[in-house]
Amino acid sequence: MDWTKAKTILIAAFIMTNLFLAASLLQDPARQEVAAVNEPYRMQTVQFLEDLGMTLETELPRTIPTLAPMTVEYRFFSPVDTAVQFLGDDWELVSMDTFEKEGARLRIVNDKQLIYQRFEAGENLPNMNETTLTEVSDTFLRERGLFTDGLQLTQIYLGTVPEYHPDPLHKLVYEQTYHGRFMGESYVHVYLNQWGIVAVEALLLEDPADIEQTGTPRAMIDAPEALLRKLDEILADQLGEGPIVVSRIEAGYYFALTGDPITPWESVASGTAVPAWKIILKNGDTYYQEAF
Repeated sequence: MDWTKAKTILIAAFIMTNLFLAASLLQDPARQEVAAVNEPYRMQTVQFLEDLGMTLETELPRTIPTLAPMTVEYRFFSPVDTAVQFLGDDWELVSMDTFEKEGARLRIVNDKQLIYQRFEAGENLPNMNETTLTEVSDTFLRERGLFTDGLQLTQIYLGTVPEYHPDPLHKLVYEQTYHGRFMGESYVHVYLNQWGIVAVEALLLEDPADIEQTGTPRAMIDAPEALLRKLDEILADQLGEGPIVVSRIEAGYYFALTGDPITPWESVASGTAVPAWKIILKNGDTYYQEAF
């Protein structure tokens, strides 16, 4: 297959579809979602991806949301208060951003990113099913003030995380949402084994209910076009990693963790979250494609 020519043809078809959708929105600006991809286009895209070794275990969304950029702010953690919340009293400050107490450590990076580790085993869990994992995790997050409005558990994985434990861990992935749509990149990751919580990572935005729109709502590109735009990056990243399986594709808001040396992540307090598609692979790797 001529990959470049085929990709060009598909993108041209999607552009024509989006022009039609834009005209429809101008005629009826109150519509929040419109038909995005007809069946022939959808099947053509699925077949094209399969020819390249990528399969979908989820349907390509057939609608295009109409969303506007949002102004968002990071949630800042008070180091001392957070240390008490996670470690109790009598903790020790071992470096500028790291607190320790026998059997546990808390690190707060730039007052925004929280990393907690527990080294002592807790009580043996009765079983390791999804219900038990969720109950233990949710309880821990609520007791420590991390279970905010709009936080949703979206995935559970089992794998090795060498920096936290030599044996496989269950990883519970929570994400913040706004009106049912993801707010990336904000997250809480909880790692558990049969002895309970092993580690927690958190990077959160302030309450999404306080978010303000910063632009006029616009129709996003459709999901097939988002996949095509991200395809080269996905194929390069996953080369030699086995079958590429897309488990979820959804629309939401994306606030990129900047890699700009002029504006490093450490100094960012707020910014603009733009409408984007999130592409999640079965192995947990996640890709964002801005949608305008």
